[in-house]
Amino acid sequence: MSATPAAPGDNRFTLGGILILAFLLSWLAGLKNLVLEQTQSAQAEDTARRPNVLLIVADDLGYNDTDAINPGGLATPHITALARGGVTFGRHYADATCTPSRVGILTGRDPERSGFRPVGTEIPAEYTTLAEAFRVLGYATYLTGKWHAGEERLAGWPQNKGFDGWFGFLNQWETAGPVTEANKGVRKPTYINPMLRRDGGDLEPHTGHLTDLLTEHSLAQLAELNARDRPWFLYHAFLAPHHPIQPDARYAARFPATPEGRYTALVTQLDDAVGRLVDAVDRENTLVVFLSDNGGTNVERDNNYPYYGKKAETYEGSYRTPLIMYWPGHLPAGKTVDDIVMNLDVYPTVLAAAGGPPPGDIDGRNLLPLIREDIPLAPRARAWEVYGPNIGALSFSYLEAEGRFRLSADQGFPPGLYDLASAPAGDTDIAPEHAGRTAELTGAFWREQRDKSLLPVPARPGAAAGQTLYTGFDTQRSPYRYGFAIGLELGPFEPGSLEAGTTVLAEQAPLWSLHYREGHGIEWRIGDSVLQGAAFEPDRCNSVILTGYFQPKAHLAKRDPLSRVKLYSNGSLMASEKGFDHDRVDETHLHSPTVVNGGGRALFANIMLGTYSEGFSPRLAPELESLYRSLHDARQLPLPELATLDDRLCREGAIPP
Repeated sequence: MSATPAAPGDNRFTLGGILILAFLLSWLAGLKNLVLEQTQSAQAEDTARRPNVLLIVADDLGYNDTDAINPGGLATPHITALARGGVTFGRHYADATCTPSRVGILTGRDPERSGFRPVGTEIPAEYTTLAEAFRVLGYATYLTGKWHAGEERLAGWPQNKGFDGWFGFLNQWETAGPVTEANKGVRKPTYINPMLRRDGGDLEPHTGHLTDLLTEHSLAQLAELNARDRPWFLYHAFLAPHHPIQPDARYAARFPATPEGRYTALVTQLDDAVGRLVDAVDRENTLVVFLSDNGGTNVERDNNYPYYGKKAETYEGSYRTPLIMYWPGHLPAGKTVDDIVMNLDVYPTVLAAAGGPPPGDIDGRNLLPLIREDIPLAPRARAWEVYGPNIGALSFSYLEAEGRFRLSADQGFPPGLYDLASAPAGDTDIAPEHAGRTAELTGAFWREQRDKSLLPVPARPGAAAGQTLYTGFDTQRSPYRYGFAIGLELGPFEPGSLEAGTTVLAEQAPLWSLHYREGHGIEWRIGDSVLQGAAFEPDRCNSVILTGYFQPKAHLAKRDPLSRVKLYSNGSLMASEKGFDHDRVDETHLHSPTVVNGGGRALFANIMLGTYSEGFSPRLAPELESLYRSLHDARQLPLPELATLDDRLCREGAIPP
């Protein structure tokens, strides 16, 4: 029996049409599944071809602490074997202290952009960490050892910065246990039976030597990671050879019982651990990167010879550290590169090796063309800085783009100038004979410092007319920890637009609010404090800046931190409060937007600002206080000035960051 023909305009299918449609749908579904399977298979195959990445960071290992880069350095056969089988960088610059160096490695950005000078709250959520970038590429990620890249908030811990798991310690003081009433936060790091965390949990005791414990843990992780059909990124961060110098007894027995002997034993133990880690990976499919975070301390030996300077200073030896990249069959063996490279370059280089593009706005550069094809990097300058809260000034260093001249201002003193071409050690100050070049590089440093201090906080219109909301960079935009500055451009206001009583000009509720009181001027309310200023004129544009530095005592155990907030209006200091309690700021409100009313706008900086015209009260030993007062009076103290924001507010043609 045949099917009834469909009438003209009838939407019913014939039986034959239904069968054909069913066949087509089945065929298309099969084709889709086949394409999906092939795509997934290709993606899996592509991911499987990507190299594993083992990043090994030593702590305080100086240029002279390994014969891998300095022939007269300590014997480190395993590290030297990496150099012989890979690429050694003879002019690698890191940072002068642990934390900013690690932040630079993890973000590919100058650490000052994250507020680390040398400590800060956390890596901003707006900056994709290296671990997060590897996750996007399908990698498993893991951290063993020292974090020290932001521990003020849980949001800044490794598990919230791209690591699937981790084992170690947030900072070296944690190895001695938690802060208690008994120790008052004063703890001494230890390698012996340390306290460690797993995946962000509580500190727990572990028996043994820290270097051994971390190495054994990474070896177990490598066995597990290698068993998966997925590439991995493992960041192994030693404490060695950081103080205290506590080698395991089996290594200490091999060397003289002297400070240098014990240090050599600790480095030898580190070297053996590096060898064990490298032996545990598939060398042809693993890119190994080894580097040190900063120069050595020069306490037990001349760690940074032949270069002048040490950890926490601003000279050549403070920044110049070992860097080796090893990947047999993919990178040259036994090659030495003398071009200027930086720890910031690790990020884009290892991502490029994994086939992933780095963010476009980072400061680091991909070194693979330099390594493989000898394509030189374009010249670039670099500035480093450390803020001293007890003197309100910066120590800094500036290496010009050609790499010949280094400017160094250490401990807040006026800068010296060093010609590294004629005196490579960087120990001969020629500033008195080259005042013009010194002034030129000093100006270049301050221009870069201002650029790195300003935060690119996005703005959007608010609900009310003339209202603007600012969100992002929460811990730096807010008066929370360490250095901050909030600059507001307010007015002119139409006559009668301000309420007769109190008008809220700007706020970040409930942390702070800025009010205008007719006949009294402005009031900045933060916590229980009220800072008042009369220099506010509604009929003109006003530049209003709040700035301060809230530092926990844990980082300044020897003396109370210089915690103060200052209110400026139109360039003049209106009010200042010392001894401000930073704990008044509740971190749960850091995400609240900054609201600016009345058609105004805001700018933000991540450092405390000041002027030479205000009183200067350093918190120093009496014999030093008069010296720094004289430097301040002579305007020779490297002071982050109010102009960083003030020049961009209420100025014709001023451009926001």
